[in-house]
Amino acid sequence: MLKFNVGSTETSGKIIDVRDDIMKIQLTNPICTSVGEKVAFSRRIEKKHRLIGYGTIKTGATMKNLTD
Repeated sequence: MLKFNVGSTETSGKIIDVRDDIMKIQLTNPICTSVGEKVAFSRRIEKKHRLIGYGTIKTGATMKNLTD
């Protein structure tokens, strides 16, 4: 499990697939963001989270509005 930060939002997730320069992840909780946002990811090393990478959101799944 890794920790993902997009803006001030953070959630954990796991890597599903990596091809070339694209990483597909599955988040434990959805986040509200847009394509093009910067994302940083870190992992827990010796009881602290350490930055291990960063990137840009290329695509994502749109969730249905629960109030509809």
